[in-house]
Amino acid sequence: MALVERTRRHGAGEFQLLGRTWELLPEVWLPTLSYSTEFYTTHLPYPQDGSFLEVGCGAGVTAVHAALSGCATVTATDVTSQAVDNTARNARRHDASGVTTVVSDVFTGLDDHDQFDCVFWNLPYVAISTDYRYPDGLTRAVFDAGMAGCRAYVAGAARVLAPGGRLFLGLGDIGDRDAMEGAAAEHGWQVQLVAASRGEPDAHVEHRLFELVRA
Repeated sequence: MALVERTRRHGAGEFQLLGRTWELLPEVWLPTLSYSTEFYTTHLPYPQDGSFLEVGCGAGVTAVHAALSGCATVTATDVTSQAVDNTARNARRHDASGVTTVVSDVFTGLDDHDQFDCVFWNLPYVAISTDYRYPDGLTRAVFDAGMAGCRAYVAGAARVLAPGGRLFLGLGDIGDRDAMEGAAAEHGWQVQLVAASRGEPDAHVEHRLFELVRA
């Protein structure tokens, strides 16, 4: 909960990341508290002239970077309206065309026909008991009660992937990798490690990018 409280203390304002200045709204995760956003944003293979879906967009760093890196369309979803608004603001700020924002719990807010060439979610790292009740939206950036978010992601991903599309997720070494891989296997996915790294300000955590492919 310490990182959540540090985000709250920062409040609304601006932050610097990846050579750009970003706006941060209240109750939205501050990406500079962890190396994770920088790591995943710079290691994802963005489909040139293709479509990209980010689940859990937060302040919008990865979604905006995807649009500026050659994706024709980017859909950014989050469970909180504050994060969706924050991403839309940062897309306008950086003239990132083709970015659409949607309030969605994993895939629930998408249309049935929506499909994407690349799908990614930086999963909440901390698995917590199934009966945990989120006090607010911000804590959902950190905790995954009963790993329900992870399970919904691997269960619904096949529907939102375009033919030949690629599926990625991020999970640090403080997360439950065995449970993640078990959930993926239940839905026909094999998990492959693509990249891993440590960096400031949380160098004690190894951030890991995984690709899920059909078993």
